[in-house]
Amino acid sequence: MREKSISIWDISLNFKYKKNKYNKNSILILHGWWGSSDSWVEVWDILYKAWYNVIIPDLPGFWWTILEKVFTIDDYAKIIEKLVNILNLKNFILLWHSNGWAISIRLINRWNINPEKLILNNSAWIRQKTTISLKRLIIKYLTFPFKIFKFIPWYKEIRALFYRVIWAHDYINSEHNKFLNETFKNMINTDLKDELSNIKVNTLIIWWENDAYTPVLDGYLMNKKIKDSKLIILDNERHGIHLQNPKRLVKTIIDNI
Repeated sequence: MREKSISIWDISLNFKYKKNKYNKNSILILHGWWGSSDSWVEVWDILYKAWYNVIIPDLPGFWWTILEKVFTIDDYAKIIEKLVNILNLKNFILLWHSNGWAISIRLINRWNINPEKLILNNSAWIRQKTTISLKRLIIKYLTFPFKIFKFIPWYKEIRALFYRVIWAHDYINSEHNKFLNETFKNMINTDLKDELSNIKVNTLIIWWENDAYTPVLDGYLMNKKIKDSKLIILDNERHGIHLQNPKRLVKTIIDNI
């Protein structure tokens, strides 16, 4: 495992990189919202032992960095495009997990980054304003009343617990920094469903049967919109399979690429 850092504009981008001596294809892994490269270390190690070169950047705004400006999907895409060019990645596999996977779509559709394979791992992508989930309804109509009770002891702890109960950790995690909070809003309000049909890259879609964050129906819809894509649904798994069952995730990837 090697820790590296490169300067891209005014951003210092840290990333983990492990080049295999057998020089098999590279896999670029992009973590989800509020994730980090550390959360993918076990997956990385298994892939490396399978002779893959593995690169995992730490996207700006999470864990080790504090955003000093508001980011858009295109800003993140430009950073990853720069990293791909600096490392001179060719015929690589692009793996994206969860929220923010739209960066992959923008890379492919607007910046002419053409991975050999695109792997979408429980990607959060349904953004239609007409489709309001129960979670969003709860957040919209019940979070305001919480503010009335700001004076009571343990208010912050109770509010955080409420968000956890409805599986809305991302809303809480983005509030510590105003730029990250606005960035989060940019991400969840950007609807790219019309861009899915433009994807011509060989695409593997992996979904978990028991995912509480991104319902399995989203996987079926994505499979329908991306021509010739392959959908695999794993039973008895949840959103964080890269932490809970990394061996099964890697086996599924290797068996299908």
